[in-house]
Amino acid sequence: MADTPRVPVPPQARRVSVQQRLSALEAEQNQLRQELVSLQGEVRLPGLYLTVEAGNTTALVPAKQVQEVVRLVALEPLPGAPVHVSGSFVYRGSPAVVVDVARLLGVKRTPDLDSLLVVVDAGRMVALLVDRVKDLVETPVLVDGTPGGEEKMPWDGTGLMAGLCRTPEGLRPLLRTSALLNGTEGL
Repeated sequence: MADTPRVPVPPQARRVSVQQRLSALEAEQNQLRQELVSLQGEVRLPGLYLTVEAGNTTALVPAKQVQEVVRLVALEPLPGAPVHVSGSFVYRGSPAVVVDVARLLGVKRTPDLDSLLVVVDAGRMVALLVDRVKDLVETPVLVDGTPGGEEKMPWDGTGLMAGLCRTPEGLRPLLRTSALLNGTEGL
C-alpha cells in the first residue's frame, strides 16, 4: 500500500489553527479558575498587573507581558485592517500592530496626543493604544461575575476578558492579550 503524500499546510492556516486552539485552552482555563473560586472562595492571581484606562473604562494587563509604555507616535496605516487596528509602527526594530482598546469597546474617538502605547508580547508584537496607565496592582483577587450578577460590563462580548478581578479601586476585567489580534492574521 502506498503512503499518502503529505500536503504542506500554509503558514496562515497553521497560525489560525494555533490561535483557535489557544483560545479554546484559555476558555477552559477561565472555566477552571471559576471552579476554583467557587471551591475556595478566594483566589489571588500571582504577580503584578498594570491598570490601563481606555474609553472611560479600565482593565488589567499582566505586567510580565508588558515590554514598555511609550508615548503615542506617528502610525503607518494598515490597509484592510479592522476598525480597532490604528496602524503600525517600528518598535525597537520590529513591527508592532497598534490596537485601539477604546475602539474595541465600541467607542468612536480620535485618540488624544497624550495617549500611550502599552507594548505587549501577544505572540507577536502588539501595542495597546490607551488613554492612561494608572497603577500596578499586586495579586488581585479573581472573582466570579459582578457583585449583583446582572450588571453588564463594557468588556462583555469582546472575547478579551479573561476574568474579573477585585482590586482596591473596584472590579477590573483582566485583559486576554492573546485575543487582541483575532481577525488580523493577514496584516
